[in-house]
Amino acid sequence: MIYPFRLILDTIFPPTKSQLLLRDVTFERFACWYQPVTRSDITHLSYYHHPEVQAAITACKFEHSYQGAKLLATIFSLYLENLPPKKTLLIAIPLSTIRQQKRGFNQVERVIRARTTTPYRANLCTTLLQKPFHTQPQTTLNRTARLNNMKNVFTVNKKDLFYLKDIERVIICDDVTTTGATLKAAKEALKPHLPQTTELICLAWAH
Repeated sequence: MIYPFRLILDTIFPPTKSQLLLRDVTFERFACWYQPVTRSDITHLSYYHHPEVQAAITACKFEHSYQGAKLLATIFSLYLENLPPKKTLLIAIPLSTIRQQKRGFNQVERVIRARTTTPYRANLCTTLLQKPFHTQPQTTLNRTARLNNMKNVFTVNKKDLFYLKDIERVIICDDVTTTGATLKAAKEALKPHLPQTTELICLAWAH
């Protein structure tokens, strides 16, 4: 029986608050939180104050949860499916080497990889945009400090500019946006290398 087995597992491996909240959340239910809004050139797909959205982001980012990633990929896929077809390059906000090694993965890349099939080419590039400098976590800073913390922290690997050949749209993705400092800094680093005809979108799972 599933419930006694679950009870045994929960005793051995106690689930977190986020994992408990997401345990019975279906993809269809999570899709209800898809509420895309664009502000100051940044589009967010949902609101962080929704408990299930917050739990999915927390579980994906800090608890190595594939379920959290797949749930977030549900709303990301909905967004992609509603865009006009274009040859698209997807870029996750990169982590510094220190944070990447400590966490072991990039949580935004994980969501992008978990997306469902889209009706046009949308490929992930993980090496073009880089973050050579380690910075304080944005969540620990106030608005002014967040803006200063992100100044000139991203660089473009010029050896990989060939990924932009024939690309019609670039989407830079992050998990949560508050002031927009991270996405804006990434946009400033990448935009000079894009043809004027290339559409550039800054996107976050939640705000």
